[in-house]
Amino acid sequence: MLFGLSVVPARGQTAAGAVDPFAAGRWHVETEAIAALEVWNYNANHEELYGLSEFVTYGLTDGLVLRAGQRFAYVSQRAEDAVLLGLTIGVRGRVWQHGRVSGFLQGDLGLSYTAIATPPRGTRFNYLAIGGGGLMVRVHPRVHLVSTLQLIHISNAGLKGSGRNPDIEALGPSVGMLFRF
Repeated sequence: MLFGLSVVPARGQTAAGAVDPFAAGRWHVETEAIAALEVWNYNANHEELYGLSEFVTYGLTDGLVLRAGQRFAYVSQRAEDAVLLGLTIGVRGRVWQHGRVSGFLQGDLGLSYTAIATPPRGTRFNYLAIGGGGLMVRVHPRVHLVSTLQLIHISNAGLKGSGRNPDIEALGPSVGMLFRF
């Protein structure tokens, strides 16, 4: 009878060797694909973004990670389309956890460059501000599926004057994988 009462239910146990992606001092690599549509438009165009990103993450404290990454995006514009290359740095913080699933909020800031003015009448150099929230699901002890809804802001902050400062405000989902190395 004592043996029967001392058994812990399997649903309360974590997978052997499972690593918390929000643990302090842990390194991870992440890749994602995103598709985003412009949600409000202060310029005369309508842009769409389709991209791939790669990140390295490091746990600062339990529940908070630092992210640094590169972004590659195809920008569909009414004028000539562009390819955006960007570098961002930011944080991701866990706000909820239940079993294998974690909810989080994240924010990234960075710089980007395109060979063609993005958006039209804009500049080739722009700043990036990206924020959002999402879910992370453990699919293997060292692998997590990540899904995020992101708001992407691309602007040159008026560097070439107010007449050359159109921006892009795009909203879209991303899906990716996070791996512990």
